[in-house]
Amino acid sequence: MKVLRPIGVLVLCVASASIARGQSPITSMSLGPDSIGKVRTALGITTRISFPEPVLEIVCGDLYDPGSGKGTFVAQPSGTKDDPGNDVFVKPVAAKGLSNMFVTTGKGKKHTYNFDLEVVPVAQAHRIVTVLDSRPLATPPDSNGGSTGSPANGEDPAAALERMKSEAEQQTRQKAADILRSAQQQADRKIAEAEARAVDVDREAAARAGQTIEKRFLQALMLGLREVKISKPSLTQKKLIVKLDPPSVLLFDEKGYLRYTIQNTGEGEFVFGSVSLEIPASSSSIPSRWGRID
Repeated sequence: MKVLRPIGVLVLCVASASIARGQSPITSMSLGPDSIGKVRTALGITTRISFPEPVLEIVCGDLYDPGSGKGTFVAQPSGTKDDPGNDVFVKPVAAKGLSNMFVTTGKGKKHTYNFDLEVVPVAQAHRIVTVLDSRPLATPPDSNGGSTGSPANGEDPAAALERMKSEAEQQTRQKAADILRSAQQQADRKIAEAEARAVDVDREAAARAGQTIEKRFLQALMLGLREVKISKPSLTQKKLIVKLDPPSVLLFDEKGYLRYTIQNTGEGEFVFGSVSLEIPASSSSIPSRWGRID
């Protein structure tokens, strides 16, 4: 029993030290073409990823798009386009999220590094990540002119072919995603322009309608309210008496207004469709277009 206790303490100490190193905000990782580095970042925290060569290109699977408001991560390289730096700054815009990222570096021979991005609590997030290239250095050519039959960097030809195929597929997918994103942005812009134009058309139509109504109302006011007396305000036919009360027609805005009553002096019921007022063509009291009022 006395022998096992120190061993248990030693194992516990080693495990604790390993956990402490795993949660350190500053870390380094050695990455090759077929390895993936995991970067933990948090909302409100910017993580700096430092590379041994200048950064040429960044591809993020869930990159934040300010136009649509979609995406989880913002990735920004250091330096300028003409003089790129060796750092990439990653910051999430959401409290949760997972994605991946590819970073291409190098001026002559390019290298592509692979990452998985994860949004974690602040206490578990990386602040600084230093990336070390694990690829072997190129083997200098044999001074005797001999050839070993293997690639200069010692990579297996089959593995190199698979890597190049993977990189080509990734570039193709990225270009397709860029085309789709650009098409969606153009479609959204066209829809917004069409909606804005529709609002303008509706506003102009409403303004024209209001002007037409106002014009007709002013014309009616200028003509005023006119009254035309009816010489025969009542009519009796088949025990039905139709009577105007009052015996006149009021004219306003090219419309005639009258009030009438219908009295049935017979025993049976009757149904009528309309009542018309016939005006002789020789009458000058009402314009000719008022020859019949229904």
